[in-house]
Amino acid sequence: MSTYYVDFNSSNPQYNGLSKDSPVSDYRSLSLSAGDTVLFRCGSFIRDKLYTVENVTYGAYGEGDMPTFCGSTNVGNLCDWTEISKNIWKCTKSVPGAVGNIVFNKNECTATFRWELEDLKSQGDFFDSRCSLGDNSKSNLLETDFYLYSVGNPAEYYSDIEAVSYNKRSLLDLRDGITVENLRFINSGVHGMAGSGDNIHVKNCTFENIGGCAWNKELRIRFGNAFEIWAYGNDILVEDCSFKNVYDSCITHQGPGEHTTPARNFVCRRCVFDTYGMAAFEYRDKMMIDSSFEDNICLNAGCGFAMLGEELPRRSEIWPQPMGHHIFLWRIPEKTENGSLLIKNNTFGPAPVGAAIYSIISKEAEAQITLQDNIYTLNSTLLVRWGEVDYCDLNEFKQNTGAESTGRYSG
Repeated sequence: MSTYYVDFNSSNPQYNGLSKDSPVSDYRSLSLSAGDTVLFRCGSFIRDKLYTVENVTYGAYGEGDMPTFCGSTNVGNLCDWTEISKNIWKCTKSVPGAVGNIVFNKNECTATFRWELEDLKSQGDFFDSRCSLGDNSKSNLLETDFYLYSVGNPAEYYSDIEAVSYNKRSLLDLRDGITVENLRFINSGVHGMAGSGDNIHVKNCTFENIGGCAWNKELRIRFGNAFEIWAYGNDILVEDCSFKNVYDSCITHQGPGEHTTPARNFVCRRCVFDTYGMAAFEYRDKMMIDSSFEDNICLNAGCGFAMLGEELPRRSEIWPQPMGHHIFLWRIPEKTENGSLLIKNNTFGPAPVGAAIYSIISKEAEAQITLQDNIYTLNSTLLVRWGEVDYCDLNEFKQNTGAESTGRYSG
């Protein structure tokens, strides 16, 4: 088992990467084996995805900011824009894939996605013609047909502009046995990390500005999750991570309906979730086994760029039901043999257009969930949906269901 050091600014082609003093500049050229570790120099900023190998650990070394993997294209120069009509600017720089979000001034997700060019009427409105096409066209690396409404050249109005597009579908492909720690993933038009596998650990990572690209124009639905396990996944651990500005769900396990394999030992703990359009934690299709969501802080569900330009409730596959919950459970028609999910000691902050917990699964599957010691924020509109009933009051929910006997309001 070897540890390799990577510095993208390393200039000596003779370095082998086996020490901090001899880092390689191209980690993809390494011949990696199970048990190896690849460490990126702190302060690195990589405009590409992290390409992974099974049973390898990926992390950071040195001092400074977390190494960052970024999926967006910078279009912040005056020459990147030309005005085609009053206040309508076309991007002249090639952007790989249809644009689904824009990050202004380094960290502001304040642009409004529009489905038609004629809907560009206010500062920050944007449109990409590829949003109405199939996946091959959405991810087209050559064509650019991306427009932004701006009073004056956008590069003068904003200090920085990042076009977040349907380029690579994720910034990291999940594989069996990988560990990812102390890394930052930003500005992906679809997913942050996605895939299937067993024995996957993600620790102390940051996810920012994830998702927003078009999924279905006819239904007016966009998509994008920060951490997505698809179809199957066992022994999954996500801990001490931070999620901010996610279009759909921060963490999700889902799959192709009845062909989904229930996740076993899927654990999420001590994470901070802030500002997401669908959920901090979304689980669907099959109830999981021996899994838990514990000691997490969930804030501002149903907020941020996912709601800009929307007539609430936000468009989704369950529309017109509300969207923007901390915990969202759906499409689970029956219980799982030996199924069990513990949701314990979490703090559920504001969810102004949704619920702390929104369950539209079967009552038999709900019976396999244990709610314990969670802290709720008062929401007079909707606090919990459980057993096909909406509850606005925590005490009423506790008395009628017995599902959360130890839950309490914050403060």
